[in-house]
This record gives sequence, C-alpha cells and structure tokens, in this order.
Amino acid sequence: MFRNGKYWGIVFIVFAGAFGNIAQASGINFKAGFGYDFISQQYFLDSASQAGADSTLNNWTLTNNYLDDPKGLFSMTISPYADHRWEITSRYEQTDNFIRAKLQNELHTKIGTSNFDFNGELEWRHRYRDTVTFGDSYLYGYSQERLSIPLNQSLKSTFQLQGEFVNFDSVSSFNFNYYRLGGKIGLQKLFENFSSGDIKITLMTRTVPDSSQLSYESYGLESSYFGFYQQGELDFYGSLEKKNYHQELNKDDYFRVIFDGNNRLRLGQIFFIRQEINFELTAYNADDPINRNYTQTEFVLLTGMGNQLYSFAFGPDLALLKEDEDDLLDGDDYFESGLKAEFDYMKINLLFASLESVTGYRNQKYDNEIQTDYTFERLNLISNLKLFKILDFNLLFSAEWEWHEIATNNSQIYLLSSSLTYNF
Repeated sequence: MFRNGKYWGIVFIVFAGAFGNIAQASGINFKAGFGYDFISQQYFLDSASQAGADSTLNNWTLTNNYLDDPKGLFSMTISPYADHRWEITSRYEQTDNFIRAKLQNELHTKIGTSNFDFNGELEWRHRYRDTVTFGDSYLYGYSQERLSIPLNQSLKSTFQLQGEFVNFDSVSSFNFNYYRLGGKIGLQKLFENFSSGDIKITLMTRTVPDSSQLSYESYGLESSYFGFYQQGELDFYGSLEKKNYHQELNKDDYFRVIFDGNNRLRLGQIFFIRQEINFELTAYNADDPINRNYTQTEFVLLTGMGNQLYSFAFGPDLALLKEDEDDLLDGDDYFESGLKAEFDYMKINLLFASLESVTGYRNQKYDNEIQTDYTFERLNLISNLKLFKILDFNLLFSAEWEWHEIATNNSQIYLLSSSLTYNF
C-alpha cells in the first residue's frame, strides 16, 4: 500500500530540522511532515442535482484527490504583521505519482473606514509517473475580493468579486478548461447580541472554450442570518438561482431554490434540542427533453447535552426526494429514515474532534434491478490533535456502507486524508 513513499515523511522532517534557525525569524513559520490519502472508489454525490451539462466537471472536483498514496509535505507561511492581516503560504506535496504545489495569499486591511479582504490560491498538480488519466495534471487558480463600506453603525454595503480557472495539461473529451467570473452586491445588518444578517444579488458566468455547451450564465439572490436569543441560537441560509446553459432546447437550464435552517434551543445549563431543515427545489425549463424537476427535503431533530468542552446529540433524520412523473423511466424518488448521532470535543491547543454517524433505511418508490431498497451506515470524522506543541495530526475520514435487498447492489465508499506535521 505505501510502496517506496513510506519513508518520505521521515526525510521531510529531517530536512525541515535544518531550517530550525531560520524559523526563529519573526513572522515566518515552517511545517514539514507526511500524510496518507485514500479513496476506495470515485466519490459521487448521491443527488439528482449532479445531473446536467457540467456533471463531468462536478464529478472531477469530487475525485480531485490522491488514491492510495502516502505523501511528503512541506509548507512555509510568512506573516509580516503581528495581527496577521497579511499571510502568504506556499505548500509542496509529493507522492509516488504526483507533485502538487500550492500558493495561498490572504490580506485583511482597511481602506479609510472600509474593510478590504482578499484571498487567492494558485495550485499546480502533475502526474510524473504511470498512465495519465482524467484530471491528473492541471493548473488551478482562484481569487476573491470583498469590500465592506459602512453606511451607519449597524449597516454595511458589500461588494464581492471572484474569479476561477482550470487549465488541464492536455485537452480531451473529458478535460475541459474553463474560466469563471462573478460577483455579489449586498447589504449586511448588525443586530443586538452579536447577531447579523445579509442579503446579496449574485451573478456568475462560466466560459468553456472547448465545449460551448458547458458555458453558462447564472444570477440570483441569497440571504443568511445568524442570531442569538435568550435561550438559543438560530441560523439560516437561503438562495434563488437561475442558470442558463448555451444549449439547444434550453437543455439543463434550471431555476433552483435552497434553504438550510438550524435552531438550537437550550434546556437548562447542559441540555438542548436542535432542529435542522434542508430543502432544495430544482425546476428545469419546460422545453428540456431529459431532466425532471425535483424536490429534496431533510429534517433532523436532535436531543443532546454539552458544555464548553464537549457536545453529544442524537435523534431522527428523515429525507425525501421526489421527482416529476415520467412515462418512460422510473424516477429516483425515495424516503429515507435514520438515526443520527453527533459527538464534538474541543480543548484549545490540544484536540478537536467531530464525529457524525447516520444509520438508516432508504425505501425507493420505484424498486427494480438497478435501484433497490437498502440499509445504510454513513460515518464522518474530522479531528486535529496537537502533540508537544510542535506536532499536528489531522484526520478526515468518511465512509458509507449500503446493504441492498439484492446483494450484488451492495456498495462501500471510503475516503481518508491524514497528515502529521512538525511546526518550527
């Protein structure tokens, strides 16, 4: 499994130690170490929302990781100012098959009474060994600029511009270079008790030179709120989006509504109840010959206990997907019921861990040889452990098991990403 790369972490740490004296300079931090990434199969979203003209690009972003690879890594962060208003981080990773280099830049400053924020990223990845496959070698860039102008003590106007591009090493029927450019204009309101809300108009365009059908324009409206009240906290996010692809018969064009809400109600000092609701409605153009409108809804009700150190909660998790009827093909309609459990632990400068488990059953409305009812277990773990103040261990693990009525439909998905780094 680890092949010849199993010694790279040791080499990197020894190499990093040679720079110990340099790290004493003000505003410079080095990290070196090793890690291991593993994906058992391509990690596709189980959602009708991934259908459409850009599903290939979406699936590429979900599989953009190493498969069964140890890696050595080294990074340097420069912070010229004590308040960290400006940070530049360069990161280098190498596995048996890949080289990956990333440069990140963050700036938070003031222009008169206004706040200006910038973050940018440039990433290069290259396969230097074995057969090159879809998405292996590319150059990726992203930038976002945000300006907040105060109108009074509690109201701000916000202007945001963002751009993104991907340039693959070689263009094929699956490798599509693209460029995206967009922005947001809105208002942000501050309320009592550190609560805040905003509303924004959004605009985005994507150009795909080698496939005009993947190019699109989208525009919409989004709003969010995070607030505290006497016995709890409430947050929500909502958006409206209209997306138009450059295709005949308005294929893949859609109007989408998304709402995510979360309410936490405290019952005394340590007990609480939390309600979550996630809703999505996607309506395709009436002329679309393939796609079907659908709604997807999830409702979670958790009861738990916790304090500043830990939190534990469990309760029912219900989900429903409903598609418009079609005389030719069965839909993906389902009703899903499960038990969700969450555990969070955080001790500053020592350990952060978040574990989530959902065990349940999915009942397909249309049961056939391809899609059958099944029992599932979904597990997600994120953790960061600091050892001796100089070592950081990071772990991301996600897994899903499906046990179908037809055993040949059973499936397993594993995703693992980990690293151990030395700070100096």
